Amino acid sequence: MRKRLTYVLCALSMPLLVRAQPMFPEFRITNAVLGGMWKQSPIVAVGEIYNITNYGVQSVESLPPPMSADVHRLYWCEADFSPVAVVKGALPKTAKKYLWASVWPECKTPYDDDPKTSYNREKTHIWFLREEGEFIRPPFDVGHREFGILPRWETLPSLPPKARLGTFLLMPSANADTHEEYDNVLGFVFDIACDLLGKEECVRHLKELGALGNPKLRDHACGLLEALFKQTCPPIEPK
Repeated sequence: MRKRLTYVLCALSMPLLVRAQPMFPEFRITNAVLGGMWKQSPIVAVGEIYNITNYGVQSVESLPPPMSADVHRLYWCEADFSPVAVVKGALPKTAKKYLWASVWPECKTPYDDDPKTSYNREKTHIWFLREEGEFIRPPFDVGHREFGILPRWETLPSLPPKARLGTFLLMPSANADTHEEYDNVLGFVFDIACDLLGKEECVRHLKELGALGNPKLRDHACGLLEALFKQTCPPIEPK
């Protein structure tokens, strides 16, 4: 009995080496489209994440829709964020880790290494961000955490960050392979572009889109021009 008691007392006197479990932030979900995310994001910055590592695994009983009822684990991931430009708000003066939650182990989806995915084709990525404690975080873990454009950011070096992003968003070749494909993009990006460019530049770009010769894109761009600014596209000159 005495030996047993001595063993217990020695064990209690030893330092605890068990690693504390990380504290997990609130997991947030949205179905907002790009324009909604732009409005709800205090910070929007151009850049890349790198040095992606696991932060911890959180067990959950259930998650709200649209998450599947079969999801019972969240894989929290952290990375370094390398900013290239800030187009809305301001990043913390001291660099902070970027933290988000994923339903995929190892913080990667099965499509991350596929060169055909849009993310890997896009040379510039724009991130929706907010500051939360010691981290920078996406406004929502499920939803649009970022969006991208095909050219490199340096393609339009003469423009300041806001005007540069706004111009890229209203440039078909920066967003799609054809004018037909860009027509499907325009409805999601024009409000962000116009917010960045201001009325005069936005009107000019919409008129240019209407003059490109694609009937569907012309109807879309000229319709936005009339609905937003009560202006009409100039008639197309016959060739």
